[in-house]
Amino acid sequence: AAVDDVTEPTVSLLNIGQEEIKGNDQGREAATMLAASPLNYIGFVEGDEATPNPVPVVNSDPNMQPNMMAMKSQGGYNLEAQIALNFDDLLKNELRKDLAMMKRVEDSQLEAQKRRQEMAKNQTTSGPSMKYKYVDMERKVDDNPRFGSTMRMATPAPPAHFLRVFGQPGRETLGEFRENTPSMRQQLMMLNGKAIHEASRVGPMEPMWKLLGRGKQDINRAIGLAYLEIFTREPTAAERAMAREIVGTGKPALDGMADLRWALLNSNEFRYLP
Repeated sequence: AAVDDVTEPTVSLLNIGQEEIKGNDQGREAATMLAASPLNYIGFVEGDEATPNPVPVVNSDPNMQPNMMAMKSQGGYNLEAQIALNFDDLLKNELRKDLAMMKRVEDSQLEAQKRRQEMAKNQTTSGPSMKYKYVDMERKVDDNPRFGSTMRMATPAPPAHFLRVFGQPGRETLGEFRENTPSMRQQLMMLNGKAIHEASRVGPMEPMWKLLGRGKQDINRAIGLAYLEIFTREPTAAERAMAREIVGTGKPALDGMADLRWALLNSNEFRYLP
């Protein structure tokens, strides 16, 4: 201050901002000590701050190097100069890494192929080779309901299940209630859904098979059983006559009964419609 002929010199701390909360613990502690000293301390100052009178600056952060201070004083950081990269060298390094990785993979594949060849050679020299026989296996899966207990059904059913489409809640949280609003998806499932198809088809595990699936068929009793299963009542005389035409129209009785049950399942009486 005597050299610069300044009668009342001021002191500041170089910091990343002028606010008292900015900087590290060391800088804030130094600011507290300077404020309590007899020096004319005026607070934090940034590197690019321009003042009419030069202010002696003490660097409070050893990580803030002089070249950073100079760049700040010039109006901002020269990012392009600081992060100038040689992309040719980078690409060459990445290419060398990729080639090295490909070589390791190729070496491992060659080694595995060599071991397989040695194993094949040992098998041919040590004894007779193995002989394999391919056999096609056929398995029949019947999706027709087996009249099992409903206690064995998963609850809640999967999202695409018949029960979920017709309003069963997912029961993921409390307070989920059954949805009773009809939808187009429900109508399509009744017409073309797998559950309706399997419920209409006569499977070998159900009582209907005993009336139609054997050599001697009892179509009248089968029609009565279909009405009892779906409507829980006996058919009228007119209904029985119409049903007999559907079941016995030249098709096998099993296919005709499937058509009849599909029609009953899609009727207004089954769906509680007037």
